[in-house]
Amino acid sequence: MNSAYYRPGTIRTPRPSRRREASRRILLALVVVVGVGGSAAAAWAAVHKHPRFLVKRVVLTGVPEPHRNEVEAISDPWIGSPLLSVDLDAAIADLSARPWVARAAARRVVPDTISVQVEPRAPVALARRGEDLWTVDQDGLWLAPYGGGAGAPRFVVLDPSGAASPEEGVVRGARLLARLRDEDPELLSRVSEVEVLAEGFAVVDAPARLKLFLGDEALRPGKTFARWRAFLVLAPELGRHGLLPREVDLRFENRIVLKAPGTEGLRGDT
Repeated sequence: MNSAYYRPGTIRTPRPSRRREASRRILLALVVVVGVGGSAAAAWAAVHKHPRFLVKRVVLTGVPEPHRNEVEAISDPWIGSPLLSVDLDAAIADLSARPWVARAAARRVVPDTISVQVEPRAPVALARRGEDLWTVDQDGLWLAPYGGGAGAPRFVVLDPSGAASPEEGVVRGARLLARLRDEDPELLSRVSEVEVLAEGFAVVDAPARLKLFLGDEALRPGKTFARWRAFLVLAPELGRHGLLPREVDLRFENRIVLKAPGTEGLRGDT
């Protein structure tokens, strides 16, 4: 005998389609992004507008006093501006383009300070530029008008008027001083002025109170400074005999040509 039994139907929970699930995930991600972005934007706006994050101080490091006004003209407008809105890149590009600046950098110091560091080109001499004296660096670049004053460092004076151009003359004069500094700093300490000629140089030896003529070979390693040294050995004996010259020509190989004191045309060889 067959017995009948009741079998309840199976109820299945409908599954969402893959497309609908993907849409839900995208929508959720967008909500999160918008929420986070809105919070970040609100935080950014708060930082920009909050008085605590306005520039109150600019610290300048390494700026020479003659150029302080130049740098302050760039940095003073930052005071009162939002710290994060100041265009430091443009300011550093402006500073770096100035001839007296070797390198420049700037950074923000939260909450209210900007620090500017400048490495200036070091002046090594003064050069005549018209009626004025300017400082120049070891590469012959014009830096700034010379102010002088008490306590100012001692500089050799370059006179480029005898060269093809003042710029070319200053470059050659600076190269001569660099060669002296590298090969014989003691001789460099004796120099008070260098006149740059069309060919060569006229150097004033201050302790000896005379002018020495050097050829362009003085820009290269060689015997020019050795001839200068040789003359300094002879100078005391010449002085004892009243023969110390006013000018000494060191442009000749193995010869020192002296201009006798009190004469204009007479020259003797030593």
